Amino acid sequence: MHRSRRSEIFCTFLLAYMLSPDFSLRAAPSSRPARPDSGREIALSTEERTLILGGNIVLRDLPSPGRIGRTFEAIGILPGSLDEAFAVLTDFGSYPEYMPNVGALKIRAVAGASSIVETTLYLPLGFRKQYRLRYTSAREDTGFVLSWEKLPWPELEPSQTVADTSGFWSVRKFEGDGNLAVYHVYTDPGPVPLGLTNFFQGLAKSKFPDGIVKLRERIRNLYRPGR
Repeated sequence: MHRSRRSEIFCTFLLAYMLSPDFSLRAAPSSRPARPDSGREIALSTEERTLILGGNIVLRDLPSPGRIGRTFEAIGILPGSLDEAFAVLTDFGSYPEYMPNVGALKIRAVAGASSIVETTLYLPLGFRKQYRLRYTSAREDTGFVLSWEKLPWPELEPSQTVADTSGFWSVRKFEGDGNLAVYHVYTDPGPVPLGLTNFFQGLAKSKFPDGIVKLRERIRNLYRPGR
Protein backbone atom coordinates (compact mmCIF):
# COMPACT_ATOMS: atom_id res chain seq x y z
CA MET A 1 0.00 0.00 0.00
CA HIS A 2 1.30 3.46 -0.86
CA ARG A 3 2.80 5.31 2.11
CA SER A 4 0.45 8.31 1.90
CA ARG A 5 -2.56 5.97 1.82
CA ARG A 6 -1.34 4.12 4.93
CA SER A 7 -0.86 7.44 6.69
CA GLU A 8 -4.41 8.55 5.85
CA ILE A 9 -5.85 5.28 7.17
CA PHE A 10 -3.82 5.62 10.37
CA CYS A 11 -5.05 9.13 10.99
CA THR A 12 -8.65 8.14 10.34
CA PHE A 13 -8.56 5.48 13.01
CA LEU A 14 -6.62 7.68 15.37
CA LEU A 15 -9.82 9.73 15.53
CA ALA A 16 -11.53 7.10 17.65
CA TYR A 17 -9.68 8.19 20.80
CA MET A 18 -9.95 11.87 19.95
CA LEU A 19 -13.72 11.92 20.08
CA SER A 20 -13.78 14.28 22.96
CA PRO A 21 -17.27 15.54 22.45
CA ASP A 22 -16.73 17.47 19.26
CA PHE A 23 -17.67 15.37 16.33
CA SER A 24 -20.13 15.25 13.44
CA LEU A 25 -20.64 14.97 9.73
CA ARG A 26 -23.53 14.16 7.48
CA ALA A 27 -26.83 12.37 8.04
CA ALA A 28 -26.81 9.70 10.76
CA PRO A 29 -27.30 6.06 9.73
CA SER A 30 -30.77 4.73 10.46
CA SER A 31 -29.31 2.01 12.70
CA ARG A 32 -28.10 4.54 15.25
CA PRO A 33 -30.43 5.16 18.21
CA ALA A 34 -31.89 8.64 18.40
CA ARG A 35 -30.32 9.32 21.81
CA PRO A 36 -27.22 7.96 23.55
CA ASP A 37 -27.74 5.66 26.54
CA SER A 38 -26.84 8.42 28.99
CA GLY A 39 -29.62 7.75 31.50
CA ARG A 40 -28.68 4.23 32.48
CA GLU A 41 -27.33 3.40 35.92
CA ILE A 42 -23.57 2.86 35.90
CA ALA A 43 -22.82 -0.32 37.85
CA LEU A 44 -19.27 -0.85 39.12
CA SER A 45 -17.75 -4.12 40.21
CA THR A 46 -15.74 -4.26 43.44
CA GLU A 47 -12.53 -4.29 41.43
CA GLU A 48 -13.60 -1.33 39.27
CA ARG A 49 -14.61 0.69 42.33
CA THR A 50 -11.24 0.04 43.95
CA LEU A 51 -9.39 1.10 40.80
CA ILE A 52 -11.42 4.26 40.37
CA LEU A 53 -11.08 5.33 44.01
CA GLY A 54 -7.32 4.83 43.60
CA GLY A 55 -7.23 7.40 40.83
CA ASN A 56 -7.23 4.96 37.92
CA ILE A 57 -9.53 4.97 34.89
CA VAL A 58 -11.67 1.96 34.01
CA LEU A 59 -12.03 1.31 30.27
CA ARG A 60 -14.90 -0.69 28.81
CA ASP A 61 -15.39 -2.00 25.28
CA LEU A 62 -19.18 -2.17 24.98
CA PRO A 63 -21.29 -4.10 22.45
CA SER A 64 -22.82 -2.15 19.56
CA PRO A 65 -25.51 -4.52 18.26
CA GLY A 66 -26.70 -3.77 14.75
CA ARG A 67 -24.04 -1.13 14.17
CA ILE A 68 -20.73 -1.18 12.33
CA GLY A 69 -18.68 0.94 14.72
CA ARG A 70 -17.36 0.43 18.23
CA THR A 71 -18.47 1.82 21.59
CA PHE A 72 -15.97 2.66 24.31
CA GLU A 73 -16.57 3.93 27.83
CA ALA A 74 -14.02 5.39 30.23
CA ILE A 75 -14.90 5.91 33.90
CA GLY A 76 -12.93 7.84 36.49
CA ILE A 77 -13.02 10.39 39.30
CA LEU A 78 -12.92 14.14 38.68
CA PRO A 79 -11.68 16.69 41.20
CA GLY A 80 -13.69 19.68 42.34
CA SER A 81 -17.40 20.36 42.28
CA LEU A 82 -20.14 19.50 39.82
CA ASP A 83 -20.42 23.18 38.90
CA GLU A 84 -16.71 23.29 38.01
CA ALA A 85 -16.90 20.17 35.84
CA PHE A 86 -20.01 21.48 34.10
CA ALA A 87 -18.42 24.87 33.45
CA VAL A 88 -15.34 23.27 31.88
CA LEU A 89 -17.22 20.80 29.67
CA THR A 90 -19.70 23.37 28.37
CA ASP A 91 -17.00 25.93 27.60
CA PHE A 92 -16.71 24.61 24.06
CA GLY A 93 -14.60 27.51 22.85
CA SER A 94 -11.78 26.42 25.18
CA TYR A 95 -11.56 22.85 23.88
CA PRO A 96 -8.57 23.67 21.62
CA GLU A 97 -6.59 24.55 24.77
CA TYR A 98 -6.71 21.07 26.28
CA MET A 99 -8.71 18.48 24.35
CA PRO A 100 -6.42 16.12 22.38
CA ASN A 101 -5.87 17.24 18.77
CA VAL A 102 -8.69 19.81 18.77
CA GLY A 103 -7.06 22.55 16.72
CA ALA A 104 -9.94 24.89 15.89
CA LEU A 105 -13.55 25.26 16.93
CA LYS A 106 -16.48 27.44 15.93
CA ILE A 107 -19.73 27.78 17.89
CA ARG A 108 -22.44 28.15 15.25
CA ALA A 109 -25.54 28.55 17.43
CA VAL A 110 -26.68 28.46 21.06
CA ALA A 111 -30.29 27.93 22.13
CA GLY A 112 -30.92 27.22 25.79
CA ALA A 113 -29.21 23.97 26.76
CA SER A 114 -28.19 23.15 23.16
CA SER A 115 -25.20 24.31 21.14
CA ILE A 116 -24.13 23.58 17.58
CA VAL A 117 -20.37 23.36 17.28
CA GLU A 118 -17.99 22.78 14.37
CA THR A 119 -14.56 21.37 15.13
CA THR A 120 -11.36 20.82 13.21
CA LEU A 121 -8.92 18.18 14.41
CA TYR A 122 -5.25 18.61 13.59
CA LEU A 123 -3.82 15.13 13.12
CA PRO A 124 -0.31 13.78 12.61
CA LEU A 125 1.30 14.07 9.18
CA GLY A 126 -0.70 17.20 8.38
CA PHE A 127 -4.15 15.60 8.12
CA ARG A 128 -7.33 17.32 9.31
CA LYS A 129 -10.86 16.14 10.07
CA GLN A 130 -13.97 18.28 10.58
CA TYR A 131 -17.27 17.68 12.39
CA ARG A 132 -20.50 19.41 13.30
CA LEU A 133 -22.23 18.41 16.54
CA ARG A 134 -25.24 19.36 18.56
CA TYR A 135 -24.46 19.31 22.28
CA THR A 136 -27.33 19.11 24.76
CA SER A 137 -26.90 19.43 28.52
CA ALA A 138 -29.24 18.35 31.32
CA ARG A 139 -28.61 19.18 34.99
CA GLU A 140 -30.02 17.96 38.29
CA ASP A 141 -28.96 18.12 41.94
CA THR A 142 -26.88 14.94 41.80
CA GLY A 143 -25.11 15.58 38.52
CA PHE A 144 -25.42 16.36 34.82
CA VAL A 145 -25.25 14.83 31.35
CA LEU A 146 -23.73 16.46 28.28
CA SER A 147 -24.63 14.46 25.17
CA TRP A 148 -23.77 15.02 21.53
CA GLU A 149 -24.99 13.87 18.15
CA LYS A 150 -23.77 14.62 14.69
CA LEU A 151 -25.58 16.98 12.36
CA PRO A 152 -25.54 17.24 8.58
CA TRP A 153 -22.61 19.11 7.05
CA PRO A 154 -23.18 18.69 3.30
CA GLU A 155 -20.15 20.74 2.31
CA LEU A 156 -17.78 18.07 3.65
CA GLU A 157 -16.48 15.25 1.50
CA PRO A 158 -16.40 11.76 3.09
CA SER A 159 -12.60 11.93 3.26
CA GLN A 160 -12.83 15.04 5.44
CA THR A 161 -14.68 13.32 8.29
CA VAL A 162 -15.69 9.89 9.65
CA ALA A 163 -18.82 7.84 9.05
CA ASP A 164 -20.60 8.29 12.39
CA THR A 165 -20.17 9.29 16.03
CA SER A 166 -22.26 10.09 19.10
CA GLY A 167 -21.85 9.95 22.86
CA PHE A 168 -22.06 11.69 26.21
CA TRP A 169 -20.36 12.81 29.38
CA SER A 170 -22.21 11.83 32.56
CA VAL A 171 -20.88 13.35 35.78
CA ARG A 172 -22.45 12.54 39.14
CA LYS A 173 -21.61 12.80 42.82
CA PHE A 174 -19.65 9.84 44.09
CA GLU A 175 -18.12 8.61 47.33
CA GLY A 176 -16.46 11.25 49.49
CA ASP A 177 -15.91 14.55 47.72
CA GLY A 178 -15.36 13.10 44.26
CA ASN A 179 -17.47 13.09 41.11
CA LEU A 180 -17.81 10.02 38.93
CA ALA A 181 -17.28 10.82 35.24
CA VAL A 182 -18.43 8.51 32.45
CA TYR A 183 -17.07 9.30 28.98
CA HIS A 184 -19.08 7.27 26.45
CA VAL A 185 -18.39 7.35 22.71
CA TYR A 186 -19.68 5.44 19.70
CA THR A 187 -17.60 5.86 16.56
CA ASP A 188 -17.59 4.41 13.06
CA PRO A 189 -14.55 5.65 11.11
CA GLY A 190 -15.85 4.32 7.80
CA PRO A 191 -14.42 1.83 5.29
CA VAL A 192 -11.11 0.20 6.21
CA PRO A 193 -8.83 -2.03 4.12
CA LEU A 194 -9.16 -5.68 5.01
CA GLY A 195 -6.88 -6.81 7.83
CA LEU A 196 -6.25 -3.41 9.46
CA THR A 197 -9.48 -2.95 11.44
CA ASN A 198 -8.44 -4.76 14.63
CA PHE A 199 -5.04 -3.07 14.75
CA PHE A 200 -6.39 0.46 14.58
CA GLN A 201 -9.33 -0.21 16.87
CA GLY A 202 -6.90 -1.57 19.46
CA LEU A 203 -4.85 1.60 19.16
CA ALA A 204 -7.97 3.73 19.60
CA LYS A 205 -9.02 1.80 22.70
CA SER A 206 -5.65 2.23 24.38
CA LYS A 207 -5.77 6.03 23.94
CA PHE A 208 -9.41 6.56 24.84
CA PRO A 209 -8.93 7.31 28.59
CA ASP A 210 -6.99 10.47 27.63
CA GLY A 211 -10.33 12.30 27.51
CA ILE A 212 -10.78 11.98 31.28
CA VAL A 213 -7.08 12.63 31.96
CA LYS A 214 -7.18 15.94 30.08
CA LEU A 215 -10.46 16.97 31.71
CA ARG A 216 -8.97 16.33 35.17
CA GLU A 217 -5.96 18.45 34.33
CA ARG A 218 -8.12 21.28 33.03
CA ILE A 219 -10.25 21.39 36.19
CA ARG A 220 -7.17 21.39 38.43
CA ASN A 221 -5.42 24.08 36.40
CA LEU A 222 -8.44 26.40 36.46
CA TYR A 223 -9.71 25.90 40.00
CA ARG A 224 -6.85 24.35 41.99
CA PRO A 225 -3.58 25.62 40.52
CA GLY A 226 -0.48 24.33 42.29
CA ARG A 227 -2.26 21.43 43.97
